[in-house]
Amino acid sequence: MAGSTDVGLLRRLLGQARPYWPHVGALLLLSLLASPLSLLAPLPLKIAVDSVIGSHPLPWFIAPLVPEAIARSAGGVLGLAVGLVLAVALLSQLQSRGSTLLQAWVQERLVLEFRARLFRHVQRVSLAYHDTRGTTDSTYRIQRDAQAIQHILTEGLIPLVSATVTFIAMIYVMARIDGSLALIALAISPGPVVIARAFRRRLRRQWREVKKLESATQSIVQEVLGALRIVKAFGQEAREEQRFLGRSTDGMRARMRVARLEGSYQFLVGLTTAVGTAAVLLTGIGHVRSGALTLGELLMVMGYLAQLYQPLRTMGQKAGSLQLHLASVERAFALLDEPPGVEERPGARPLARARGAITFANVSFAYADDRPVLHDISFDIGLGTRLGIAGASGAGKSTLINLLTRFYDPTEGEVRLDGVDLRDFKLEDLRRQFAVVPQDSVLFSATIAENIAYAKPGATKNELKAAAHAANAHEFIVRLPRGYDTEVGERGVQLSGGQRQRIAIARAFLKDSPVLILDEPTSAVDTGTEAAIVDALERLQRGRTVIIISHRATTLAGCAAVLTLEQGRVVGGTTRDRGETGPVQPAPQRAPAATGRRLENLLAHPAVQAWRQLEPDCPLPSRIARVKVIKPGKVRPRTIYRLEGADPEGATVIAKRCTRADGLIERAVYEQILPHVPLLGPRYYGVVEDPSDNPEKAVCWLFIGEIRGERYDALLPAHRMAAGRWLGVLHTKARAVAGQAELPDAGPGRYRQQMRGARDLIRNHLDNPAFTADDLAFLDGLLARFDELDERWDRLERAATGLPRTLVHGDFNGQNLRVLATPAGPQIAAFDWMDSGRGVPTTDLAQAAATACRISASPDLATYMSVVRELWPDCDREDVERLATCGAVFRALAAIEWGSHEYFPDWANLFIPNLRMYEAELTHALDRFGWVRRPGLASRSRAPVS
Repeated sequence: MAGSTDVGLLRRLLGQARPYWPHVGALLLLSLLASPLSLLAPLPLKIAVDSVIGSHPLPWFIAPLVPEAIARSAGGVLGLAVGLVLAVALLSQLQSRGSTLLQAWVQERLVLEFRARLFRHVQRVSLAYHDTRGTTDSTYRIQRDAQAIQHILTEGLIPLVSATVTFIAMIYVMARIDGSLALIALAISPGPVVIARAFRRRLRRQWREVKKLESATQSIVQEVLGALRIVKAFGQEAREEQRFLGRSTDGMRARMRVARLEGSYQFLVGLTTAVGTAAVLLTGIGHVRSGALTLGELLMVMGYLAQLYQPLRTMGQKAGSLQLHLASVERAFALLDEPPGVEERPGARPLARARGAITFANVSFAYADDRPVLHDISFDIGLGTRLGIAGASGAGKSTLINLLTRFYDPTEGEVRLDGVDLRDFKLEDLRRQFAVVPQDSVLFSATIAENIAYAKPGATKNELKAAAHAANAHEFIVRLPRGYDTEVGERGVQLSGGQRQRIAIARAFLKDSPVLILDEPTSAVDTGTEAAIVDALERLQRGRTVIIISHRATTLAGCAAVLTLEQGRVVGGTTRDRGETGPVQPAPQRAPAATGRRLENLLAHPAVQAWRQLEPDCPLPSRIARVKVIKPGKVRPRTIYRLEGADPEGATVIAKRCTRADGLIERAVYEQILPHVPLLGPRYYGVVEDPSDNPEKAVCWLFIGEIRGERYDALLPAHRMAAGRWLGVLHTKARAVAGQAELPDAGPGRYRQQMRGARDLIRNHLDNPAFTADDLAFLDGLLARFDELDERWDRLERAATGLPRTLVHGDFNGQNLRVLATPAGPQIAAFDWMDSGRGVPTTDLAQAAATACRISASPDLATYMSVVRELWPDCDREDVERLATCGAVFRALAAIEWGSHEYFPDWANLFIPNLRMYEAELTHALDRFGWVRRPGLASRSRAPVS
């Protein structure tokens, strides 16, 4: 805005002052009252000279208003003159007081509104602007430059208008007294205007320079005081003083140049008005001598002339100072003209609470055309995943976070939250989804309670204390003299670094956002403090998507994956193992060695005994947790334990006790097949058999590593695509080795047998008194459906063809899958291969009809076909869709059979809701086949029951 015209700036100022136009108008009217009062000021002197000392009558415009008795008495006329002096003075003071009060109110309101607008806008301006200009410059514009609006409107424009009106009135009155004198005075008047125009540009340019230097000087003060400890530590007080004096001296010189310009300007204006005064005086004396003008009239003209040139001098002075204020307003409007860093799209969608899935899709970013920072970045972060970001300084780590929180928008590509472009959300709603714990915790100059509550204004005391407890901050807070009401000082200087960090963590707890961002959270604290912070951070991370930026390997140890950046590009990604059960957990800490009775119990635990047979040199687990139990007597009993810290590197080992038959299936998969297939999965330690005299009761122990990852969600397209890719690789790459392994048949015959088992079990328990009439009617229909399927099973067998026989997982559902974040996108890791076998892929491809039913992973079939066609080019879309429909039938039958064994006979009535859901899935799959149910079968289902 360096080239803005005065008219353009004044137009914007009037727009800014629009709400106060009535008040400005009232102020203008009050100011205009000064003009008639100024015209009355010389009148008492003329009356005293001409009508009291002399014998001239009263002026024609006042004579009719004065009683005749007073007009004939010299004392009365003198009293009139004195009374007029007092009346004019009183009215002038009342006008001045009213104008001053109204002017002060208007000025304060104008400045307040202008500052508020500037402050509101400066918070939305791009961070790049603040990084380039510095915060002090914006502070100066808000606090100092914004004040100019009051001077221009109330001390500039209004006095100029008032002075102009007064000038015109004076010329008119003088012309009525003596036209030639009025012409002389008027001839001089253009002089100050011409001089003002000649000096305007030079004054504006010099005032701009002064403002720039004053802002720079203030920046030095703020910078030095903000880093005073560094200044003192390096003994640079004298150097900083010289820097301050140097910049201040530059400012002083600039102000002196302005003073010289203003002095020259005032000199020329004063000289011009003096010439006019001298010319009027010379001519007026001649008119008095010739009798054309009385002495009183000459004195009155000279009084008017003084007031005539006073508006001219006022207009000149205001025109000079006006350049100072216009330079300030120009700077303030330049700040308002800075575009916001990011703009909210029209019709942006609201967002209550995100789930937390994040995607960077081909993202590139540059702060300027010549400053590219990120280049084609792509990765996915699943729900509840912990992603570490590593890289040297300047690699682009913080820029990734700036894009995620939408401080900037990418130059190319998209950043998505739950599959939606960030730019489609309301900005305020979007930023509520992120809680940030920065490396340098920023606290405000307020109390501890106010700093914690910054994340949630209006939080109750109990909420604040709960957040502080969770952040391990409550204990040190209550030890402070004023507890939660303790003032922390500017930027929290009254607290230690660790205390500030825990306050920041408490703030994040209180915000309770689904996505947590940790930027070097423990880089600047000692070991003892780090332990307390890490403990608090572990609690904070539960149930959230977490992004950790750190150079410390220990800080990144609990991450599911680590993304390495170098010069704005992803150069490496490490995916760590995840657990078979449970959410992402931090890297385990080695617990103290067990002793005494605890050691005896550990050694006696059957899982530990089996583990020591397999790995005799491995450490004892620090903790054993039972995860899952399917009781003996049920179909395929098994028990799963987590052996925490049992791995030599401190990782958790999953111990599964299962039947020997199931264990041998999993052993075949882990030992003979998966080593030849390029898929992610748990670390396999081995199998330990636990023989028995009764072969049917023989069991074995399977030991695998815990997979640390996000739970699979079939509602997320990225997860389903990852599942499709995983199955495509499994089915094509495992085909050859699967034919050599000892695996059971996984074809349609398996599921016919399961259906028959479920049918017999249900029929045998129809007399259970827990069933209602509706339950029995439903079970009758289900049994009829089983009978029909059994009779026409050959149709399903014919449909279950079209792809080669290969390894199938058999129980491919979300419970047995984890999603790992990798640079190439989300990847699947699977476990629990007990139901695996060799057959045409059907159940792995099954698509669940209801989102609440999780008996299958519903992999993306298009992605699956794109993978398998590389090795099986004859793969047909219709074949894959038909096999997926067969798989949905088989999965529903398997779920019914499993549930029947699990719930009958004790909890048969509790199984009915699940059974109805599985039956709905079965019906939906058969409907896709175009299966037409034969009439009359329902009555046959109860025949065996008497």
